[in-house]
Amino acid sequence: MRGIEGALKVLEEVERGAFASEALRKTLGDTESAERKLAATIVYLTLRRQGLWRHLLKKYCKRPVESINRDTLLLLVVGIAGVLELKHFKPGVLVNALVQRAKRIKDENGASRDAGLINAVLHTVIERAPDYVEELRASTSLRDQALGFGVPSWVAAEWGREWGMKDAKRLLHLSTMQTYMSLRASPGTDRGEWMRGCGDWNPSASDFLEQSIRLETNPYPPDIPGYREGRVTPQSESSMWAVENLLSHWRGGRLLDMCMGRGIKSGQILTSIEDAVVEGWDVSPSRLRASERELARLGVASRASVACGDALYLRPSSPPSAILLDAPCSSSGTWGRHPDGKWRATPESVRRIAETQKLLFKRACDILPPGGIIMYCTCSVFRDENENAVGSAMALRQDMVELPARARIPSSRRGKPYGTIAWPESPWMDGFYAAIFRKKN
Repeated sequence: MRGIEGALKVLEEVERGAFASEALRKTLGDTESAERKLAATIVYLTLRRQGLWRHLLKKYCKRPVESINRDTLLLLVVGIAGVLELKHFKPGVLVNALVQRAKRIKDENGASRDAGLINAVLHTVIERAPDYVEELRASTSLRDQALGFGVPSWVAAEWGREWGMKDAKRLLHLSTMQTYMSLRASPGTDRGEWMRGCGDWNPSASDFLEQSIRLETNPYPPDIPGYREGRVTPQSESSMWAVENLLSHWRGGRLLDMCMGRGIKSGQILTSIEDAVVEGWDVSPSRLRASERELARLGVASRASVACGDALYLRPSSPPSAILLDAPCSSSGTWGRHPDGKWRATPESVRRIAETQKLLFKRACDILPPGGIIMYCTCSVFRDENENAVGSAMALRQDMVELPARARIPSSRRGKPYGTIAWPESPWMDGFYAAIFRKKN
């Protein structure tokens, strides 16, 4: 499957509700590496500023957008993204490929009439759009900048309310930054030796995490040397930092991972502490199956057990000495890495998630025995999902005390009043929030 064809297929899956990362793995898992890389590039540059591409389509298309065939509409959006964003790829090649694809699209009379439309729109965009986009980005209006950087206007307004105009504009800029993969080296893996063996990916050592290896690319995980053997694990540096904070206060025992997901953080915990035991919960059977595969890959599955169900109602099999609550969230801190998420989020969905987070944190506090610790974390930069969610529960409790964040991370900010917020200031970092508490004896 060629790269452009593969990208279109993945984007069709995303339109039907799939997550881009999962659709790429499912659709392109056996595709030749160079074509898979091209397809992934097209998918992510299309999704990253999808709102802008659709705005440009309306601006430069002479036909009402509402009248355009759905398949043609996808070709136009991909084409606009590609001719403006693709590096080392001649625009004319992309335009020709999309025009040829459009010739297969027939109207109700069996005629093909959209190839000319695509050719005309894309050539107009090539000629006129770059200056207009720069005007949007240079505007003093937060709304214009949100459009220019490809962020929903309601998100920009919310960031402005929570962070102030200066920081909101900074977040808009950071949301378009190219992200790269970082790898967590497992204990026993010589980071320097691994990097010397993978020079083609230009690896480098993190400047604040001893186990992190930075790549300047985003390879397919099974292609990474040592991945299948559990020597390295793809994980953002913000996520590694959060677990390091937990481990700086907890020296082992039994940990409850209330929202286990794919088990990445549990894997870090179990490989870091030899006598740790993890009980993991998640509402999704497929995520739990993925976590079991992850822990087996790392060779630590014998010290973990999982249960499927709602964390608000499940009961731990034994009292934990620590709880990790990696709460479900909007994932707004990872929108640079997973841009499809920002087009699914709404103000209403963020409010609903925040209410669930409050209930989950209260439940964690109730479960935890005296003397135990909790780490609440999210990959969000919305205060309502972070400090506000924790603060509403803490206001009603006298038995919890916050612990300091010991692990260092660049560009961090103190939460108001609880926790630490890490900003997505490098290609290997996501926006992240973590707060650690101890239950009084």
